Amino acid sequence: MQAFEILSVEGSDDMVAVEGREFSLAADKGVAIAVPFALLFKSEDNVRTKKNAVSIPELAAMIKAEGLINPLCVVAEKVDDKLTGRFGVIAGGRRLAALAYLIEHGEMSPDAVIDCKEYSPDRAVRVSSIENAGQETMHASDQIMQFKKLVDAGLTAAEIAAHHGVSIPTVERRLKLANLAPAIMELFQEDKVGLDQLKALALASDHARQVEVWENLARTGRTSAYHIRAALVEGEVRADERTAVFIGLEAYEAAGGTVRRDLFGTERDVYLQDRPLLEKMVQERLDARADELRADGWKWVEVMESFGYSEKSRFGTVYPTRTKPEGAEAKAIETLDAMIQALRKRFDELESAAAADDEQALDEQDELEAQIELIGDLRATCASHFVQWPVKLLQRAGVVVTLTDAGTVAVHSGLVRPEDMPKAKGSAKVKGGATADGAAKSEYSKALMRDMTAHRTGAVAAALTSNPKVALVALLHKMIQSADRPHISSPVSISVTRTIGRVQSHASDFDAAPAAVVLNTVESSWDARLPKEPAELFRYLLTLEVSELNALLALHIAQSYDVITEDHEMRSQRFAVGDAIEQALNLNMKEWWTPTAGQYLSQVSKAQIAEAVTEACGVNEALPLEKMKKSEAVAAAAAKLDGKGWLPPVLRARAIKSVEVDVEAEDEEQE
Repeated sequence: MQAFEILSVEGSDDMVAVEGREFSLAADKGVAIAVPFALLFKSEDNVRTKKNAVSIPELAAMIKAEGLINPLCVVAEKVDDKLTGRFGVIAGGRRLAALAYLIEHGEMSPDAVIDCKEYSPDRAVRVSSIENAGQETMHASDQIMQFKKLVDAGLTAAEIAAHHGVSIPTVERRLKLANLAPAIMELFQEDKVGLDQLKALALASDHARQVEVWENLARTGRTSAYHIRAALVEGEVRADERTAVFIGLEAYEAAGGTVRRDLFGTERDVYLQDRPLLEKMVQERLDARADELRADGWKWVEVMESFGYSEKSRFGTVYPTRTKPEGAEAKAIETLDAMIQALRKRFDELESAAAADDEQALDEQDELEAQIELIGDLRATCASHFVQWPVKLLQRAGVVVTLTDAGTVAVHSGLVRPEDMPKAKGSAKVKGGATADGAAKSEYSKALMRDMTAHRTGAVAAALTSNPKVALVALLHKMIQSADRPHISSPVSISVTRTIGRVQSHASDFDAAPAAVVLNTVESSWDARLPKEPAELFRYLLTLEVSELNALLALHIAQSYDVITEDHEMRSQRFAVGDAIEQALNLNMKEWWTPTAGQYLSQVSKAQIAEAVTEACGVNEALPLEKMKKSEAVAAAAAKLDGKGWLPPVLRARAIKSVEVDVEAEDEEQE
């Protein structure tokens, strides 16, 4: 068998013969030879010990398309000073692996003869080092532009993908970058624009727009990919926003809407460009649902953009009568409940993997959410057949139709406007700066008043930490009032006396409250950053951005906030100021406080417990409590109120009114 064939000789004339053939072992520039693939192996003298296995198929595709452009560098193998006829590859290990890949996949014959360049063994390491070190990686701009040149030469994206062993979308993405404005590509070649920034700029097809956005952001110093994308899609609606999900891409495009797709993003990185059209379609669908509900006989039906706790707290609620499903209908609902429970269990099992950004787990969770929503809608439809609204309730109550954050229609039925509510007998009047939806009752003990208002204080403080503007306004308000009307009190202490100790002292179970979690988190993050020594602290503060200073200021203003009181009527002017602050924060205590046994129910009478359950769940749910012992009623009521969002009058949003200042009350509050 012929081991190899000499093609030419370069360099020295020192020749040796193997199997009747002559070649040079001392060649300085190497000898071009052809060697059967089976006689090649990677030499231990090859200085490149690691290879990127992912890149081998791509290299193999290029070799298949264009041939082996650069020969392998080899040395003849010796065992006991005798030539074996095999050759070790000292440079070209990736090419050798790519050739093996082609043979393994049937793209090349195992008997193929490979072009090589043979060197003397004493130069093996040197040649390997020089060849590998001398390979300069192509600049990313050159890699991008080479695809454009291939297209200009007449190749299709599919042909380029086949020749380079990459997917067609990969080719399309590189071509997208290659077609950016020449001025942008020039900056990229000079390493003044990064690849991520380039991908973000590719969201715009217009060269002038690309350059305009880059130059505008460059002047501000905010040239991150995030800021570029934000500038380019300003005013557009991302496909996973609730309005876009509600209408759907297919329906939106069918109506003539245009979209912007990010080739470098996920399937969700699609932007709907015609916001007015989308909003019109949303309104039309919600109006159509409202018309269906009006036909049911409700006193009023209103479409609202949002309907959170603060909006819902302005209404009373009435409840329908419910009949119990039986037989096959009951079995069907039980089956749907079991299906939902199983899906949720699987969803929870995937949480740890999803938290680690496991794509497969995330995709499965998306599918599970869709199934849960679908089955949930079906269950709601089944259950609706066992709900009856008496005519008297329909004549007094109404419905709000809105869009959820998930992009589905939500129907809030049985809402009663304040003017339609029956007048409560013996309701207490609220003097001073605010009135509540149901006045604060004098039956609350002083301790419970301190407890609830301490929770309210903590909630406002927590909300202030994330709203520096409102915190700054509160501070300025206090400073202006202190200068012009020093007798007017405020919930903000200009001396920045921390009130958290008072909150913890009076608010039951505050350490576990959501407000405590927020406050502790924000304070801990700053404590870790701020120096303790005064002069060093001042110098450190000078280095912070204005936005960071505002955030720190918000924390300290929040820690000075205090509306803790025993006064049921809340006569002090500071409560009116507090109401204004809460309104600016859009605060709703339902997000911060729950009527648990310890926080409320065990501290009020059975009559008040029954009143709470009646308001939240209906009179039928409250009737059994009358025959229970106090401890049993507390436990039962806690279960019934869980998740209902019920608040006692002291914690409800109050309507802000202009009042005259009661100086004596002001003085009492400050003592």
